[in-house]
Amino acid sequence: MEVREFMTSLVVTIEIDTPVSEAAKLMAIDDVGSLVVTKSDVLAGLVTRREIIGAHLFSEKSYKSLVVRDIMTTPVVTVGPDADLGQVIGLMNQSGKRHVPVIEGNDIIGMVSASDIIGVLATMKLIADGISDDDDD
Repeated sequence: MEVREFMTSLVVTIEIDTPVSEAAKLMAIDDVGSLVVTKSDVLAGLVTRREIIGAHLFSEKSYKSLVVRDIMTTPVVTVGPDADLGQVIGLMNQSGKRHVPVIEGNDIIGMVSASDIIGVLATMKLIADGISDDDDD
């Protein structure tokens, strides 16, 4: 199964010098777990809920003075839309990342999260179990 079949097409971007508090609001409004960070419309990093929470709790700087650049992950691990499920799982395991942007050419066309993969695997299991149950008849 290719990434394009299960990726989330909604990609929410934020500029690199945006305050972290604004990033948190944007995540809540759009109900996403990560934001693609851009600098002049070019991929610069990724920021997740975990990084925002960590910054709020543990940063030596004032939370109000933090900008996305201060907490984002870089470099970003990416995949193409033709990558298969196994490749993405391997990449996530190897990198320790739970969110991976999908890149086609110079465009960010989607996101894959660990939750997306769990959903795909659960669906595949249900389908396989249904087929196995039918075979028993």
